[in-house]
Amino acid sequence: MSSTSSLYSYSSARVKAMESMLVDPPTMQHIIDAGDVSGILAILFQTDFKEDISRYGGMEIKKNMIDFALSRNLANHVNKLEAIVPTTQRKLIRAIIGKWDFYNVRLAIEAKDKKEDFDKIEPNIVDGPVYKQATIREAMREGSVEGVMSRLMINSPYSAILKDASAVYSRTKDISETITSLDIGYYGTLSGVIFELTNAHYQSALIIKKEIDMKNILTLIRAKRLGIKFQSIEKYLIGSGNITRKSLEQLFGSYSGIEDMIQHIDAFDLKESLDVYKRTKNLISFEIGMRNHIINYAIKSLKPTILSFGTILAYIYLKEMEIYTIRISVNSKLYGLTSEDISRLMIWKK
Repeated sequence: MSSTSSLYSYSSARVKAMESMLVDPPTMQHIIDAGDVSGILAILFQTDFKEDISRYGGMEIKKNMIDFALSRNLANHVNKLEAIVPTTQRKLIRAIIGKWDFYNVRLAIEAKDKKEDFDKIEPNIVDGPVYKQATIREAMREGSVEGVMSRLMINSPYSAILKDASAVYSRTKDISETITSLDIGYYGTLSGVIFELTNAHYQSALIIKKEIDMKNILTLIRAKRLGIKFQSIEKYLIGSGNITRKSLEQLFGSYSGIEDMIQHIDAFDLKESLDVYKRTKNLISFEIGMRNHIINYAIKSLKPTILSFGTILAYIYLKEMEIYTIRISVNSKLYGLTSEDISRLMIWKK
């Protein structure tokens, strides 16, 4: 056995066992096709989600508690990865799953900006390596957005990023600009490990870069919809993606409308997303489409790898997409999406 295979043998065995507990494709299609939330719950109760659903009320669980169960399930599974990866790769995995730390910060400051309480966001919090529910609850007791971030800076590896974001909010009072500052900070930390990740597993690094591309393209789409000039959004673009800043500028400047621009994005296949957008005018279809593209790319490029970091990264994307698909299915009416729309956009483990 090679040294690399030996390094990942235990990790891969554990991840494969975790992967076997994911919702299989036929079951996921039944979830998507279910006529109501009760039907979705009945299906989930026969899967790995049973324990989490039972914790929040079982088959009598209220709809607003389903997010609690999904968030708890995601956190419990993904946070296990840090303990089972080889010691030399823990920095990488911690940086990657750190996305949920920033997700929690975003929930907290958005709620505080709207003068909402912790209870409003509690169901959606996914415990990250640093920021868990208890930490966010304590921070939310502060009276301002700046106060929340100041509390979260204490003994945090993200203190510099939060300090920059807090300064943005103090200057602009614009929560969107503040969240963009957080995104740039988080993906900046990923940029710092991409070189190391490239050495560990080249395909894994390409997938992280695709996440950055998705963020940048969503920024272009929103700006195009609002009629904002490229110069006004350039500072919000994140570096280290596969698509260069110059290419993003050319893409944005060459087409007058969203539909024309989408048709010329080569990095993602957004044909289905565009068809759904034309009917619903909801930008969520593009985010779903790009997430789906990333997970399919991850499966194709990482699944053939055996005993490598790619096996672990593939699981993260599979688990995230599982949770994301279920959330979209439960909340489809909020997004104006039918089960047919979801089936077209979510090609789950096809």
